Amino acid sequence: MPHQYQLLEKFAFSLVVLFAVMCSSYIAWESSPELRENFQVGKELFLKSGEYSYACATTVADPCAQFPVE
Repeated sequence: MPHQYQLLEKFAFSLVVLFAVMCSSYIAWESSPELRENFQVGKELFLKSGEYSYACATTVADPCAQFPVE
């Protein structure tokens, strides 16, 4: 098989897999209300951890000491 067709086959396969993942995610999102709630909790934790990382990146001697570890 020529090289150009191998690249085309890899690209097409990647698109098919990406489409399958998107469809599966949509089906899971629509069929499971618990997933939506957990997603919101995960989003809040992600935002909180981003604030914590930003605060700890400052040049103060011990900036992380002001945050309680949970």
